[in-house]
Amino acid sequence: MIEIYKPKTESEAAVITSLMEAYGINHFMRGGAFSKMYPGPVSNSLNAQALMVQEDQAELARQLLREFLEDEN
Repeated sequence: MIEIYKPKTESEAAVITSLMEAYGINHFMRGGAFSKMYPGPVSNSLNAQALMVQEDQAELARQLLREFLEDEN
């Protein structure tokens, strides 16, 4: 699994997770469980999350997240 994107909010993480599930992309949200235990503003050191996908599905995941990724730049 490789990291594709770090959501900025819990709601963004939920939308991204739903998008990955809708397209059958094998994924998990690293740090997602901790983030649910300690909700609040996203902090890099405590409750940050990262979308992890299978390497062979990374390109499709990036295409689906193009708008999210463009906002980072």
